[in-house]
Order: sequence, then C-alpha cells, then structure tokens
Amino acid sequence: MSTRHFEVSIYNQQVRDTDKQNKEHPNFSRDWVNLHYFTYDGETEDDAVRQAHRKYPERKGFVVDRIIELKEYEFTKSPGQRF
Repeated sequence: MSTRHFEVSIYNQQVRDTDKQNKEHPNFSRDWVNLHYFTYDGETEDDAVRQAHRKYPERKGFVVDRIIELKEYEFTKSPGQRF
C-alpha cells in the first residue's frame, strides 16, 4: 500500500466549553476554540487520526473534526506554456 496524505482539522472541546463561560482554559490558549489544520501521512485515515491523537490526545479535550485525503495533481502543461 502506498503512503497517502491527509489533512486533519482539530479543535479543543474543553477550551470551547470554558470560552462559553467567558473563562480561560488553564493549559491551552483560546485559539483552540477554532479549528487547527495539520497534515499527516499514512496508509489509511486511521493512521492519520492515530498520529494526530498522539500529539493532541482526546483525554485533553482535543477532537478531530474532519479528515480529508489530499490528492496530488499532475500538471500537464509543458515548461514555458501559459495557462
């Protein structure tokens, strides 16, 4: 199987909850209310999610919102040719 590329969007539910109460989370910046995007390589989506959870564990409130496979496109124009 070949390596594929995945974009994973993550937020922190604990930060969202404390933000709704107009409080600050003791460990993470308020920026984690928003989605953060990371790229991971793996054979499957599960590989990418496992990598994300290693760095951003669920037990600390991190949630994988979405995962999409990034496709690589091949350019067919010749060098010097304009689009």
